[in-house]
Amino acid sequence: MTNSIDNDSIKIALKDSDYGSVLRMTENSAFNEAAILTPAYSQAIDEILGEQDARTAACTSLTVCIIRTTKLLEDVANRVDLDEATRKLAILHLQRRIRNFALHLLPLDFSDITDQAIKKVEVKPLVEEPRPVRPLRRKAATIDRTRTTLCRRCGGYGHKFRKCPDYVCCICDELGPDHLSVHCPRLEGRTVLQEFSDEEKFFEALLDWENNRKALMDLELRHPTELSPAPETPSVPSVSTSAIPAPPTATMEEDV
Repeated sequence: MTNSIDNDSIKIALKDSDYGSVLRMTENSAFNEAAILTPAYSQAIDEILGEQDARTAACTSLTVCIIRTTKLLEDVANRVDLDEATRKLAILHLQRRIRNFALHLLPLDFSDITDQAIKKVEVKPLVEEPRPVRPLRRKAATIDRTRTTLCRRCGGYGHKFRKCPDYVCCICDELGPDHLSVHCPRLEGRTVLQEFSDEEKFFEALLDWENNRKALMDLELRHPTELSPAPETPSVPSVSTSAIPAPPTATMEEDV
């Protein structure tokens, strides 16, 4: 068996080393553990410790209690007759008991060490925390815009109402995109609906105008207007010179 320090100039026989004391300590530890975990021997150990000096027997008694509690912890963890919640609660209880025993092993002046540690941490200059580095901007994933555009007229994807292939003009009945009824050539350039930037509002206004026009056309088909002939204007009679009587001529004799 070799270790991390290999020096040919230092050679010690195994029988002259501390290996024997390590083995004896291991054997003694196993023997002591078996005695502590045996109920009869454990009770006798408590009685013997109760008669010894409290300054030395107290720490030994706490160590014995820790060994017993760890054994109970192992037994509870291996029990199969307990449900999960009960076993978990028992394990937490035993762990807390072990911590309490270990705390009692601390020297009485350990609070002074705690105070020194707190002061040392408080006066220690705070290390400036590194500022978070903003990650590099990743290239945005390519989005299929044609699948996110919804036509308000037909409900399909990939186009808007101005490019709807199912659109039918309510004036000339032309089918196809790029032909709104308010821009129909049959209107001869007349502005029937003013466009505005808000596409949603313009579509609503366009839909209302088309519905009103269709309703008006249906009304005219159901109740056609009868056009009455225009009254003839009376003709002015022609004036002839023969029809106008000549004024009487005065004679010399009548004047006399």
